[in-house]
Amino acid sequence: MKFEVNKSTTIEAPISKVRALVEDFNHWNSWSPWTIIEPGCVVNVAGNPKEPGHSMSWDGEVIGSGKNTLRSADSNQLNYDLEFFKPWKSKAKVSFLFEEIDNKTKVTWIMSSSMPFFMFFMIKTMKNWIGMDYERGLRMLKEIAEKGSVKCQTTNNGMVEYKGFSYVGIQRTVPVSDMPVTMKEDFEKIVNDIVVNGQKGAKHWVCIYPKFDMKNMKATYIAAVSDEDLENINLDPEYIKGQIDDSKALEIKHDGSYDFLGNAWSMGMMYMQAKKIKGTGFPFEQYWNSPMEEAPDDLKTSIFFPSK
Repeated sequence: MKFEVNKSTTIEAPISKVRALVEDFNHWNSWSPWTIIEPGCVVNVAGNPKEPGHSMSWDGEVIGSGKNTLRSADSNQLNYDLEFFKPWKSKAKVSFLFEEIDNKTKVTWIMSSSMPFFMFFMIKTMKNWIGMDYERGLRMLKEIAEKGSVKCQTTNNGMVEYKGFSYVGIQRTVPVSDMPVTMKEDFEKIVNDIVVNGQKGAKHWVCIYPKFDMKNMKATYIAAVSDEDLENINLDPEYIKGQIDDSKALEIKHDGSYDFLGNAWSMGMMYMQAKKIKGTGFPFEQYWNSPMEEAPDDLKTSIFFPSK
């Protein structure tokens, strides 16, 4: 069964500048949503940039192997043949469309592919996974074209021993697209209720993810703080209590804006899948500093994936 993924963004830069980052594979490592997940992946670029036959191939332990080849190009469009060799074989047609709008560039990234009929139930989920990857890539492409670089770093710190704690927090189930707004509101409420009105502090500031529904693009999360120092404080009934247990956990460290935190999530999930690490409990983000006090580029976050 055929399916298509179509994502776009608008970049405050001329088409020539944006297109140069896409038509030359030597630039792809700076914004690709996949090679950033495995910095040590072997990548080979061949052929002349901008010309049909120009290609990029990769062979990684985490992101698998494949090849992307420029098939044709005109003034406003680049067309590619994309092949995956492992962890499974598949092919796709990929295009980038460039449109000038009010001295800005609208970039549209399109992939057309297919899945066996008996896997029809996976198509919606697959489209959402790929769509999220495309959105991550377009955010980084926009950042580089507008600011010259993506000022963030994502690091796999491997398996660590994590000391658990009890917490209080606010739980919601929302569309993934709403999460930046609702999470901001929830943490602002926590700060107001606990820090401002309650005159209390907390050792841990976290967001726990009990459920992520990729098919319907909804997430259940708990914005929370540890409760060691919260004795004798009255909180609204909407607050819930819970426990993060001591465990081994894969830690992915992300330095930089929350806009690019999806890189850390993808790095962790793909690493666990590639290494066949079985998770236990719920993954969670731990925030080492506050967006209320630090610039976006200076934020520090870890994502922990509790594992058996």
